[in-house]
Amino acid sequence: MQAFVFCVVRNKRRNKRSLEGAKTMDWLQFLSSIIGSIAWPTAVIVLACIMRDPLAKLMLLVRKLKYKEFQIDIGEQLEAVRDQVGAEGEAPNLPVEEPPLSFKSLAQADPRAAVLSAWIPVETELRDIAMKMGISGKPAPMLLIRELYKAGVVDRVTFDTLEKLRRIRNSAVHVTESDVTFDDAINMADMCQWVTGHLKRNNANPDILPDLT
Repeated sequence: MQAFVFCVVRNKRRNKRSLEGAKTMDWLQFLSSIIGSIAWPTAVIVLACIMRDPLAKLMLLVRKLKYKEFQIDIGEQLEAVRDQVGAEGEAPNLPVEEPPLSFKSLAQADPRAAVLSAWIPVETELRDIAMKMGISGKPAPMLLIRELYKAGVVDRVTFDTLEKLRRIRNSAVHVTESDVTFDDAINMADMCQWVTGHLKRNNANPDILPDLT
């Protein structure tokens, strides 16, 4: 009888220890899962903090290289336009007049916006000529320039200049940061003033403008 009681007591103690061990394992597994779930996000955050400055500098360098190439491209295109006009004997008429102070101020503050602004008088004059010629609607500048050339309203030099300035203007639209130089903006203004002067003279001459209606 005593042996039976001893076995029962021993089994109870053993079962109690097993339950305590199981509870301990459950807590350990729970803590392990918590630590595991936190470890990766924490590592990512720490890595992001460590790499934040190098990555920011790298992105800035990429942007600078991208827009530096774009800036050089605009400058080279403008120089090519000026050289072409000069090669045709038009250099003495360049520029027609100094860009106004308001334009120079804009070119200092935002050269890209100044490049876009310089094209506006050109497109305005093109639209005015088109209206006098009876061209209906609002065709794209590219189509309008070609139509004027076909009609003999503009000569080859003016046509080529208009086409190149139009492309430069469109290129400037896609720059997301002001990374065009002040000199680029002034060159754009000079060339746009020159070509606008040609368009105005033709616009004022009724013998040059055919009626396409």
